Amino acid sequence: MLEDLDHLSERLTKLVAYTQQLVTERQTLQTRLAQTEAQRDALSAKLAKEDVQARSLHTKVTAYESEIEGLRNQSSAKHAALQGSLDLFKQEQTSLQAQLQSRDDEVTALRAATIQAKERIDAVLERLPGAQPQEQI
Repeated sequence: MLEDLDHLSERLTKLVAYTQQLVTERQTLQTRLAQTEAQRDALSAKLAKEDVQARSLHTKVTAYESEIEGLRNQSSAKHAALQGSLDLFKQEQTSLQAQLQSRDDEVTALRAATIQAKERIDAVLERLPGAQPQEQI
């Protein structure tokens, strides 16, 4: 019976040692679990923060895209207005160029007529009795 008690004592000692080992492992696992949960919570918070930032950036991008589209529309309208003004100025310049050419042609014709009239007047004056010979200028 003593052997049985020794055997039982041995088994109880092993069982206590095994129980202590399990308690230690349990504490280690609980510590790891707490650390893992803390990491999870930190990552969740970081993810939530980044999600808020992503939404904010998306909102800003949308606003900037709208602003860019508005600026493009304004630019197109201004470009069209300036192109219209440029076309009008080109037409006016062409018209003025044609008028200038016409006036130049008239001036040339008037000069030729003036020279011709002067020559005729000079010829008539030379034929008059008592006329003095005119010096050529």
